[in-house]
Amino acid sequence: MLSAEGVKAETIKATHTYDEKTLTTAWSHRSSAFIAGLGRFGVNRMLITPVGCAGRYGSVIISEEITPDQRPTEEFCTHLKNGKCLFCVRNCPTEALTVDGFDKHKCHRHLLEVGERLTDLGLCDVCGKCVVGPCAILSGSD
Repeated sequence: MLSAEGVKAETIKATHTYDEKTLTTAWSHRSSAFIAGLGRFGVNRMLITPVGCAGRYGSVIISEEITPDQRPTEEFCTHLKNGKCLFCVRNCPTEALTVDGFDKHKCHRHLLEVGERLTDLGLCDVCGKCVVGPCAILSGSD
């Protein structure tokens, strides 16, 4: 559709494009979604949009300049909004997530352990315990 309009477009691989030692990446789909104005980051380090954080992001790079949506000023993370909740922190099986930080190496070790237990599923180094609380699907009320 875009090429029919003369717009060049490319996608970026969704996962496993990170440096295994530093656990950093040159491109973050969540950060791109933030820049585009889709939401705000919560204590769980996930991008929370007006409808929640139970989703995945992908990026399409285009050859045209477009105006991003205005970034929301409203907090969607209940803890950042009113000091309550922290479901994500309490639900983290490794205690890698705290209100003040995130030990990405501890989390990553857990993900690799999960992947070793679920080899019959293929690549399955996931946990997701920090994104299943009240911020996962927002109903518009706290």
